[in-house]
Amino acid sequence: MSALSVHASRRSRESYRLIDVARSEWTKFVSLRSARWILFAFAVSAVVLGGVISAVAASHYSTASPQTRADWDPTNNILAGLIPGYLVIPVLGVLMMTSEYSSGSIHSTLTAVPRRPLVLAAKAIVFVAAVLVPVEAVTFVAFLAGEAVGGAAPRAALGDPGVLRAVVLSGVYLVVMGVFGLGLGAIVRRSGAAVAVYAGTVLVVPLLLQAFPGEPWRFGPILILANSVAAVRVLPGVLSPWTGFALMVGYAAIALSIGGILFVRRDA
Repeated sequence: MSALSVHASRRSRESYRLIDVARSEWTKFVSLRSARWILFAFAVSAVVLGGVISAVAASHYSTASPQTRADWDPTNNILAGLIPGYLVIPVLGVLMMTSEYSSGSIHSTLTAVPRRPLVLAAKAIVFVAAVLVPVEAVTFVAFLAGEAVGGAAPRAALGDPGVLRAVVLSGVYLVVMGVFGLGLGAIVRRSGAAVAVYAGTVLVVPLLLQAFPGEPWRFGPILILANSVAAVRVLPGVLSPWTGFALMVGYAAIALSIGGILFVRRDA
């Protein structure tokens, strides 16, 4: 190949726009079989588990203590069914990055688009665009299904104080944690290791922080989540729902930024 042809080919590859790369990433994402199975498993588990928890909790309402009745939060009971999603959706984020390393297709991707920050930005945008709507839809369906099996216990409606915020934040929070997983995937590059790092960061580290003064455990993702989904009684001593959500967005941005820096500096 002549020097002129090489220069033309390089110029063509470097002229890719974000929307062009996003189209390519969208095609890869929708063709990823694991993505379809993960979203399907999340939908089934969220609706079924939310309904079961709501029904079981409602069955004990008549014998509950006065304090439990005063703090009764049917929204929180139903949204507890989303708990498996806080593992599977971030795993989907991890796989969006690490699957290319395991298959070796990352080399083809970077040959076509040498501008690595553009590739990572496109992956993040496509992940949010592809996951946000189905996750929010599942969250609302799970809430409505859980309310339908609430029995004789007090029920919640979307128009009640704090309920709509709790439902919406629950779905968006899942997506943000998925972006956090995408960032970890870019940092670690291996699926199993990245998932282990995610689980350790989200589940183990906050427990360890309970031994430290100053209550740093309050800034852990799970505690932030607990306040985000609470509609009746927000946990004392923990960040407010919107402040906590903003902090989780910051965690995701930091993970994605570190992943982007390493993505640029390391060999594929």
